[in-house]
Amino acid sequence: MTIDLTDDNDALLMLLLRSLPTKIKAGNEKHLSNIRTYPTVVALKTCKFINFNSKYKISMMIFDIDEFRDKTALEYFKNIKGFLEYIIEKIGCEPTYVLETQKGFHFAYHLKNHVFMHQPKAVTYLQNIKKAIGEILGCDPIASNRLNGVWRNPLLHTSYFSEQINYKLADFKIFLPSHQKNRRNTSTKVKINETQLTEGNRNAYLFECAMRHAKGFLLLTTEEILIFLEETNRRCEVPLASQELPSIARSVYKYWSQGKIRFGDIIKNNINEGIMEFEKMANLSFDEYQKETKRRQRLSALRTNELKNKDNIDGQLAQAREASSIKREAAAKRKIQKAINFLNQESIKVTITSISKITELDRKTVKKYYENVSC
Repeated sequence: MTIDLTDDNDALLMLLLRSLPTKIKAGNEKHLSNIRTYPTVVALKTCKFINFNSKYKISMMIFDIDEFRDKTALEYFKNIKGFLEYIIEKIGCEPTYVLETQKGFHFAYHLKNHVFMHQPKAVTYLQNIKKAIGEILGCDPIASNRLNGVWRNPLLHTSYFSEQINYKLADFKIFLPSHQKNRRNTSTKVKINETQLTEGNRNAYLFECAMRHAKGFLLLTTEEILIFLEETNRRCEVPLASQELPSIARSVYKYWSQGKIRFGDIIKNNINEGIMEFEKMANLSFDEYQKETKRRQRLSALRTNELKNKDNIDGQLAQAREASSIKREAAAKRKIQKAINFLNQESIKVTITSISKITELDRKTVKKYYENVSC
């Protein structure tokens, strides 16, 4: 039995009803959508174009992108999935919804707290955030910088609802120019030793240079890393095969996204090497050198034992967490199965929403496990 997933539209409808005024202007043609006023529930179900937000408050940050790299955005990204991957890679914040237009896409972020138009500081902050995000993603500046106005109705267009809601403006402040002092956009700060760009060493050295290049970036994409690698690779007497560079770029991006870049140093020796940070020994007699060496060895052995004990404890905690997770999953599946049985017995339509109401599990949990439940 397949569970109907179309009730996602119901969840988006409820979100929009909570976010918009009780009455809004709308229509089925964009140029006619500022004339007639409808109850919001009617407009959402019947009108292709609706007025989002109002002259009093802002509840959704909405953006528009029509063109990208000399193509329409729809031609370039192919579909919503392709465009969504671009947004997540570029800024990391999944929109509340994305919808497909004739040329490109609209996408929006639902705000937990309304921004009221009579609060000039908050409005200016919001405008700056919208402008920054629009510039990073290459959105249409005129349409995307608007705080309120006519947009396509996501319920009546091809769209994706992510259920990512209740964003705060503070979630986006990282994109403001004032918070990007550490962002670099040039590779000149990385000193390239061309004697290292030799066959047998190119791959490792290109990786190290890219790690150094990525360190300190506040915003970064695999594409930007790849551009740096291509520029550096051209300096090789015998360049590395171009098809190998994307793999290096993805690896560097993974380290960068996890905050694990250490100025490009590639650790080749034991992980504990240098962990004690002893000072360099100098001006010691042979006897003093031997004594200091033994002292350091004892301290290193104690440190190693401490790390082993910590690893054992961490392992036990991980096993306990895994066992607890398995129990929660099994309990959730039992609840979902009982709910499905009840709904079938009562001849009630089986949906994510109906299961969620009966089990009191959130919708994401129901979606996660329902396919594994034998219906």
